Order: sequence, then C-alpha cells, then structure tokens
Amino acid sequence: MNSNTLSSAANIGTGFPFDCIFASEECPNEHIKFWLYKNATQGEPLLLHALNLSATAFEPRWPLKILIHGFNGNQHASPNQESRPILLHTQQAHVISVDYSRLTRFPCYYPWATSNARVVARCLAQLIDQLIARGIYTASDLHLIGFSLGAQIAGLSANFIKQRLQRITGLDPAGPGFVTQNLSEKLDASDAEFVDVIHTDPFFYSTLDRSGHVDFYPNLEKFFQPGCNLVKNGRIRNCNHFRAPLYYAESIGSERGFWSYNCGEWLEFVMQQCRRYADVPHTVMGYFVSKNASGSYFLQTEALAPFAKGPIVGVELDTSKSSTNKPNGA
Repeated sequence: MNSNTLSSAANIGTGFPFDCIFASEECPNEHIKFWLYKNATQGEPLLLHALNLSATAFEPRWPLKILIHGFNGNQHASPNQESRPILLHTQQAHVISVDYSRLTRFPCYYPWATSNARVVARCLAQLIDQLIARGIYTASDLHLIGFSLGAQIAGLSANFIKQRLQRITGLDPAGPGFVTQNLSEKLDASDAEFVDVIHTDPFFYSTLDRSGHVDFYPNLEKFFQPGCNLVKNGRIRNCNHFRAPLYYAESIGSERGFWSYNCGEWLEFVMQQCRRYADVPHTVMGYFVSKNASGSYFLQTEALAPFAKGPIVGVELDTSKSSTNKPNGA
C-alpha cells in the first residue's frame, strides 16, 4: 500500500468525510501530469514523460510557456482556459499545462494541498531539468505562469531547478498557508531573473506583500474588482481572485494595454504619497511588462471585458508625462 492509499485510509478511519491525500515523495508521480499543447495540435495534447522526452515533440523549437493551475483546478482551469488559447494563436510558443488535480481537490486545502505543492514543484523541476539537460530548451526559453496555488508552486520549483529560469509570472499567488518570512517556502523575486506578480484579491485569497521584482495592484482602492460581487446566481464566489488570469490573458492581445503607475509600496498608495514617484515611467501590466520595471504599480480597470483602460493620461497625480514609455516584448 503506497502513501496515498495510507493517507486516504487514515482519513476514512478517523471519520473524515473527504478523500484528501498527501502526495508520495517521488518523481515522476502518478498524480502529476504534463500536457504539451501546440497550435497545430491543441485538440490532441501530448502527455509528456519527464524521463523519456523526445526533442521532435517540441518542433518547431519555439519558447515554452508552462501554465500551472490553482486549488481545485486541472489542466483546463485557470490560467489555462484564459491564456492557453490566445498564447497558441498569437505567439510563437508552445504550452505545457501541468495537471495535479487529484492532489488539490476541494475542500482539501490545508494541510494537504499546501503540502502537495512542494511535491508538484519538485516534479516540475525534474521535467525542466530534463528539458535543459537534453538540449531541448535553455533556461532562458522557459516562462512559468502560475495562478493562486500554482503561482506558489512556480516559486517553489526554483528550490529544485538546477538553472535559474528567465521569468516567472504569479497570478494572485495563494496567501493562506504561505504567509511566512522564509522566502524558500513561497514565491519571491529570487526565484527567476524576472518575477512579475498581479494581486487582485490581496485581502482574502492572496497577499498584499510584494512577491516579485514588479508587483501590480489593480483597483487596490476598492474591496471588489470592478464588475465583481460576492454573490452570483445565488452562490458565493470569489470573483476578485479569478480576475488575475482574466487580466493577464487579455494583456496578451490587448491594443489598449493595462497601463499602470509606480507608487513605491502599497502603503504609500493608501497614504496617497504617489506624487513623489511621478517621474517613474508608466509600464503595462501583464504579458508585455517592461523587464526594467521594478516596485509596486497601480491601475484601474473596466468592470467588463475588455478590462484594459489604456495609457494613463489624467489621474489625480501628475504622471502623464511618463505615459509614453512603450512596452517591451515578453
């Protein structure tokens, strides 16, 4: 009997009503799968085996985006459902969707899913190390994009990957279970050459603290993201949290752009001290963020898609002269 069976049996024995399991500490792992999507064959993704990779499967050799879902998700859930189609249609890129759904079923968040996140990170690192060791990719070709728990997994994978990755994007990184001063246990700026983060639910599912080289706080002055509320069709939901993958996906093809302004840290924004950063160039949030951007950035969005408002031309602080900064490629 393996550790997963033992864990499930233990839960049943104590009268726990849910089938929550702890992942076995092994990679490859039967509960962690990696699906390769290419534009020409996106309806028939290829299941990858980390220790038996074929270079021909990745031809043409386009940059690789690795999407990591969150709690109670799967290979088709956020950020996959929002970003995968537009990435494949508009960018010369391949996509790997990580699926560890068996390890993060509702309501098994803590301690099961938070513990399993480290195993997923280890197995993801094994796949990445194999891609690099076999000469299929270099570390600079890889971009991890994680949502919620998946954002934390992206950061945790840096503890195991042998080479430093070029970029990690965290979409509203999970807060519960990851509020710690130990940077090796959560996403932070040391995890890649460039880490960009979008916070859309910092008062509940995510955190206010910076997690990257550049952190974006859309609509921080509002408790709800525009267009969101606590109840829809008679059911409680967290719309704020899922705005992050929506904003990010829109940024890939947006002509307006999610332009934002620097305000030091979130506390300075709350205290209305942004004027001192008026000379800092504006930057776009999302896929085409400037790699020169650093610090905390703030912006407002529309209530309905398209959410991007475009360049900042008139706000209560004098920063309009900086709005000509153009976005760099991803």
